[in-house]
Amino acid sequence: MAQEISEITRRDLWEALAGVQWWGRLDEIDFLKRLYSLDFLPSTDSRRHDAEGDIIQHRVANNDWADDWVFSDDRFELANGPDEKLLRFLSEMLHPAVRKPEEAARLASVMNPLLRADGYQIVRKSAVSGRPVYGWETVDTEQAGPDVHFTKDLRPLMATLAELAEHGGHETEREVLRVALAKLEEPEHDNWDGGTYYYTLKLVVPVSVFARLGNEVNELEQQVATRIGQVQRGSDHHRITAVVIQPGQVTVTTRKGSGAVEVGPLTFWTPGDFKLFLSHVSTSKHRAAALRQALTKFRISAFVAHETIDPGELWQREIEKALRTMDALAVILTSDFHASNWTDQEIGFALGRDVYVLPIRKGQDPYGFIGEVQGIQGEGKSVPAVADEVFLALTRHPKTRERMHEVLVKTFEQSAAGHEAVGTFKLIERAGTFSRPFLRRLEAAATNNRSISAISTRVKQMASATH
Repeated sequence: MAQEISEITRRDLWEALAGVQWWGRLDEIDFLKRLYSLDFLPSTDSRRHDAEGDIIQHRVANNDWADDWVFSDDRFELANGPDEKLLRFLSEMLHPAVRKPEEAARLASVMNPLLRADGYQIVRKSAVSGRPVYGWETVDTEQAGPDVHFTKDLRPLMATLAELAEHGGHETEREVLRVALAKLEEPEHDNWDGGTYYYTLKLVVPVSVFARLGNEVNELEQQVATRIGQVQRGSDHHRITAVVIQPGQVTVTTRKGSGAVEVGPLTFWTPGDFKLFLSHVSTSKHRAAALRQALTKFRISAFVAHETIDPGELWQREIEKALRTMDALAVILTSDFHASNWTDQEIGFALGRDVYVLPIRKGQDPYGFIGEVQGIQGEGKSVPAVADEVFLALTRHPKTRERMHEVLVKTFEQSAAGHEAVGTFKLIERAGTFSRPFLRRLEAAATNNRSISAISTRVKQMASATH
């Protein structure tokens, strides 16, 4: 089979699959043995005899290769080999022995828009134990043009999201996506990520549907936003970074003297995560929403304070609740930040509680009582890069270090799978020096939790290095 899948498509595929564990529920060696004879592939490490030895050395013993190492390793011919090599690899990623059917369907929907431009698509070819097995087929590139962009028509995106929710067994999410009137807020343009337009997707649902959601609204909004992020894993510079679900308005008759209606408290923080209040002006709301999403990988739950209108009593009360319970405050300092009626008050609230205030400079230097705090330079940096610097700042400042360490250690202790433990421990290794009580907890977890035991050596090395 000749090579028709271009270098551009291959690179876009790697970007779209960033963060996806290509080996699925297997380990990397077991997955690759389904496609390659690892003992016949040469070693690139003088200490090892073959490719399997390399993987053991660099992904198990040292863990000094990136998760996506296989895509650039010439031995596996994914970056510049025949199309068949790449298509077999992608199809195997979706095999029911590797991952669940609903996740396989989602990944296929991510791969196919990129592959179709070069004349291929991943399709179901057969089944095993009632679960789909994937292969590939050729398509006419003249008829496989790009899908309608969501900025022109939201319906294809909404239909795709609803179908993915259905495949995943998420009936409530599917219903909301089916019945909602979808609207895009006016985008905010920013030079982060080389110039990106950030959108908020508003889903207006019937009051009866909204009432059934109850306290699950926030969780469902995050779930839909995450699913959109998975679908939009290409190089598109238009991004939906936040989702708001709200009820349609009903007509009511107000009687003179009637009292205000109280609503139940909203849950802003993800349980167990570090609580970061993210202050910004209304012109930066999409930027703030993108940063909030990027921070989740670091176990940082961010509350985004909107300023689209003057908040009413109930909304103001929720902001105050978040300010009273936050672990730290981060401020996106834009040139119009000082003109806000609320942002300076939020900083004052944090200083009054002696909470750490972390400035993110985006065209404005810190001023007033935080004027001597250097903070983070956000100008010209990608959202993930800024999120990474926020994480490092919180793990090093005396007011937040212990709380961040507690979050990371607790997450490590509660890891239910090996890859979760490895991911968390990578953060722990970057989070500065841990106190002896924390190190003892890490060692105990590595000994007692089977999901963590695979990296017990690295945990012990870290503990011994601090003695």
